[in-house]
Order: sequence, then structure tokens, then C-alpha cells
Amino acid sequence: MSNIQQLLNLSREISLPAEMIDQISTVWAGLDMTELSPYINSLTIQGEEDAAYNSLVKIFDNTDPTSIKMLTAQLCAALKTRENYAREGICDKIFLDTMKCFTRFILEHFGTYGRYHFDRGWWAWRQLSMRIVRLGVLEFELMQEGHISVHIPSDAVMTNDALRESYDMAKSFYAPHGSPQIQCCTWLLSPALKEVLPAESRILNFQKDYEIFELIPESNYFMRWVFDKEYGDVSDDITQLPEDTSLQRGIKKLLLEGKTVGDARGRYVERVIKND
Repeated sequence: MSNIQQLLNLSREISLPAEMIDQISTVWAGLDMTELSPYINSLTIQGEEDAAYNSLVKIFDNTDPTSIKMLTAQLCAALKTRENYAREGICDKIFLDTMKCFTRFILEHFGTYGRYHFDRGWWAWRQLSMRIVRLGVLEFELMQEGHISVHIPSDAVMTNDALRESYDMAKSFYAPHGSPQIQCCTWLLSPALKEVLPAESRILNFQKDYEIFELIPESNYFMRWVFDKEYGDVSDDITQLPEDTSLQRGIKKLLLEGKTVGDARGRYVERVIKND
């Protein structure tokens, strides 16, 4: 089986949009794999992946407006990542669940701008080098500081059962590393959300698993995730923010009152939770 066949098969396995798969097939023929292969391989090696990504950015320069070349290169790297998963004895389902980040990123962009574009190449090398793995509904990253960092994918349905399964999977997955502490830093842990969300909210339920030890009120990351487009800074015209969802309306009200959301950092504290 040729690499292009493997590449297209992987693209289908992670459910990339058909339009993107067609573009990958077309772009592949024009790529100089002799030039790209060292960087593609380095995308899978921890400690080398960031520099490899930046080198690919320079190579593609202004010839890749939709980043289809970068997507193709990173999916080529994913073929090597798959081999690394198998070598480590990690099941193929975890590999595919993790690599579906590419599909998620592309669909997120489509949902916002109405066109397919791969705008998260600067992040996805973490999945390629096995820094980040998806276990159930959550993603986990073993940090150099020694703890596990939790990431919440946009498609995560955070029921009690699903969260419990993810944390149990993480404890088993990282047991060889001495069962490091699980932490999370996100706007979803912000205490301010208690002012705008109902008690039965799944976001507030997610918060119950964490003991907050740091507040980061100056962070504006929530703007991107709550209001969809790149609104940038809370110093922008708040009155123009959309009010399509109850969360948007609640947070907009907070901002108009001179308050903010920010981020919070917490440590996971296992609790007894009822089944959904």
C-alpha cells in the first residue's frame, strides 16, 4: 500500500470532510516529500515537533492559503504516530480518537466562517508527538512539571459517566508514570460561571471535580470559545457581542457590569457521583 493510500484511508477513518480528502489527494502529488520527510518525521518526536512545524510554515510560506499542505504533511506524520502507538501497545481506537482532533479543528473553523480551513497546525503537533492523547471525552497531556493537564475538546459531552470513564482511563494510562496529579486550567473552571449558569449545568458539574488553587482573571481565552469568532479583547465593544445562547447572554451581562470570566486552575479531586 502506498503512502497516499494510507493517507486517504486515515483521512476517511477520522471522518475528514470529503472536500478536504479530495484536496489532500490533489496536493499530495505536488509535494516534495524528499524535502518534507525529515520535518514530517520530527513532528512525531517530543522536543523536535515545534521546530519542525515552524520549518514547514517557512517552506509552505504563502503558497498554502487554506493550510491544506500543512494538513497533508501533518496527516503524513500521523501515519508514523500510528506506528508509535502500536509500538507502545496503545490501542488503535485511542489513536483514532486522538487524531480526530484534525476533523474537529476543521469543522470548528467551518462552523465559524463557513469554509474549510486547517488553522490549528500550531497545536496539533502535540497529538502527533503523543504529548496529548484523547481518552474518552477528554484529552490529557503529561507535562514536564510532572502533572497531567486536562484539555476539554469542543465536542466533549461531559456527563457524569463519561467524565468518570475518562478519568479512570487516564489513571490507568499514566500509571507507569507514577499516577501523577491531574490538573486543569480553563475558563470552564471560572467561579464567575456560577453567576450565569443553572445549577444543573454540565459545566458546573465538571467544576465539582476540581479544587481551585489559582485564579487568572486577566485571561481572555473565554472570548474565543464563548463568542465563536476572534473577538480579541474585552476592551472591544461589548455591546456588539452576540446573544445567541444563554451562555453568551449571561457572560455578556457580566462584562457589561464590569466583571470578567478569566481562567481558573484546579486539581482533580475524585468524588462519588451519581449515574446520569
